[in-house]
Amino acid sequence: MKKLFWLHIKKSAGQSTRKALKPHYIEVDRSKPQSFIQSKEYEYNDILNNYRTPLGDYQFKRSLFAKNFLFKEEWDSIFSFAFSREPIDRCLSMFYYLFWSGLKSRFYSSLKSRKILLNDSYAFDYFLELIMKNQNINSYPENMHFTTHTNPMWNDITDNNDNILLSKVFRLENFREGIDYALTMIDKKSSNRDLTKVNSNQRRGSFNPSISQIKKIQKIYKKDFDLYESINF
Repeated sequence: MKKLFWLHIKKSAGQSTRKALKPHYIEVDRSKPQSFIQSKEYEYNDILNNYRTPLGDYQFKRSLFAKNFLFKEEWDSIFSFAFSREPIDRCLSMFYYLFWSGLKSRFYSSLKSRKILLNDSYAFDYFLELIMKNQNINSYPENMHFTTHTNPMWNDITDNNDNILLSKVFRLENFREGIDYALTMIDKKSSNRDLTKVNSNQRRGSFNPSISQIKKIQKIYKKDFDLYESINF
């Protein structure tokens, strides 16, 4: 049986994927960082998918970290995959998740400190500014939640030469087919399972970005758009 590696791209059906991959994917307590050294190899995947786990220079290059350190001798024989969510939809989901995650959130507090009347359009502009300003910054633990969730997918699935390290990338709307394909690759008896409806982290608001805001998203996530459009399955 082949080993499985799934990279959780934030705001791309993480809960549904974990559930669908059982028992091949083992979950750990993600409420706190867990040491790789003190863990079993079958726990590595979920530890890596926890944004709280410090990875130093590899914080935004998780597939490369897995290849270079966790599964160095067997990476090429592992079936590795991820789901790509349409970038604008993912960005809006990030926005509502990070903005409404609590009145004590760093993002919300930054806006309140400006003493302005909050509205979705203004907040979204500020949100995009923060993404551009804080990309690839992990110096402050309180920022890690924001930067890891808004990190472009392309960074996480490639090496330093922009080579994709995963065996397969599926579009999120093909969730059922993707899960079935992945399970078939590691265990043919696991295919054709009865999967529950995917939880695609539906965004909470009805706000639609303006043309100028869409252009900003396209600039920030250019390679994610290119990746998404290149996927046939």
